[in-house]
Amino acid sequence: MSSQLEPAPANPTAAHGSDRELRADARRNRERVLRTAQQLFAAEGLGVSLDEIARRAGVGPGTVHRHFSTKEALYLAVATDQLKQLVAEAEELAAADDPAALFTLLSRMMANGAENAAVKSALAADEFDLRTAAPGVATDLTRHVAGLLDRAHAAGVVRHDLTAEELMALVAGAFAAIRHAGAETSPKRSAHIAQLILDGLRPLPRPGPARPR
Repeated sequence: MSSQLEPAPANPTAAHGSDRELRADARRNRERVLRTAQQLFAAEGLGVSLDEIARRAGVGPGTVHRHFSTKEALYLAVATDQLKQLVAEAEELAAADDPAALFTLLSRMMANGAENAAVKSALAADEFDLRTAAPGVATDLTRHVAGLLDRAHAAGVVRHDLTAEELMALVAGAFAAIRHAGAETSPKRSAHIAQLILDGLRPLPRPGPARPR
């Protein structure tokens, strides 16, 4: 019989726990990079470098590159993340019994786009086409817009001739109007322009009786 000690068996529980910790740490780092990138893209535009994003996020450049191979990939991830939040808001509005919830959602979409370059690029297809880059998110958002539009149509609080595709086009057009008016840095002015657009979606007034001559 050999007198050598057999190697102790590996502790699978400890190994799995370590893997979980690494995965949790990686998720936290990715979330930190996303939040930092969102803030920097909104404040400084797409010109900010990945190294600067890493520095401001408090992680190494290699951490950013492991999660996002290019700045464009990070930009897309930021936009998709923000739009998923809009989809979540749309789901909440769809669950509420408010026939005018469509206007609330459109107002939030316009406000988010006016304040966030990544959201604006996604909704207006400036840097990329959301329908191609993140088709699932685009489909979900359009579906909720269409559902809230159907409810608004049934309640008579929106123009009867309005379609979901036209609504999405008007949201993109709102960003162009805000930029043309030089109101991108003024939440008050951009909100006023958005409200003018939303007011145009309400039902046309019915003509009154003809006055006798």
